[in-house]
Amino acid sequence: MCAYQPDAELLLPLLRAPEATAILLDVDGTLAPIVKDARDASVPVPVKTALVKLTRKFALVACVSGRQAEDARRVVGAGGLTYIGGHGSELLRPGESEASVDETLAPWTEPVHEAASEAIRELSGLGIRREDKGAVSALHWRGTPDESASQRALESIAVRAEDNGLVAHWGRKVLEIRPPAPFDKGLGVRKLLTGSGIRNALYIGDDRTDLDAFNALMELNLSGELDGIARVAVESPESPKDLLAAADLLVTGTEGVQALIEDLLGEEA
Repeated sequence: MCAYQPDAELLLPLLRAPEATAILLDVDGTLAPIVKDARDASVPVPVKTALVKLTRKFALVACVSGRQAEDARRVVGAGGLTYIGGHGSELLRPGESEASVDETLAPWTEPVHEAASEAIRELSGLGIRREDKGAVSALHWRGTPDESASQRALESIAVRAEDNGLVAHWGRKVLEIRPPAPFDKGLGVRKLLTGSGIRNALYIGDDRTDLDAFNALMELNLSGELDGIARVAVESPESPKDLLAAADLLVTGTEGVQALIEDLLGEEA
């Protein structure tokens, strides 16, 4: 099956006005192939090169990640991009050394980290890995000796976190413990685009958290803030059905994403 079927009608508004268009991309599973340990993720060199070319053609190119913004920049490794990190709680613009962080989340960082630390101590024999993302802590079970047992054990951790006033959010073989505060990729995208002069936006994502960004683009379109939108889902055996149903276009794997980026570049690819 072809990884990407071009859709000229969908992309035409973006290509007609690149000076007023934003290209927004998730990182893990979209630009960087999914790996057993998230710390080992990286974006292939040809994709990095294409991303830099995108920044020369379009008004804004941004990566929107659950990782902290600085970590997302490390994984992507391409200059000239903006990074929305921590599921919308951080913003790192080109040339900046540190991300600006939503201050309302600061009081929750310690309780979240304590909950994650307690979980790791209890489940140490299962091989579950912890990843701290600022005010969010992620517990990964991809590649553990018994993934089914790991997931079942984490279900009790999720219940306890919510009993303690925190938020449990499930992703692709990951449980995130989050503060009970309003933040997600959609809010991050909305803050970035509102009043920016951007009139068209394309978003590419592969997980349930990207559905918030899809919804944000639709709301901005309906309100008149955006004229044209394109919501692209990366299809894989783990893709959430609701994300695929909401997409305007499907691509297969990170290879499909690369092909779409090259299509956006046209002769510049």
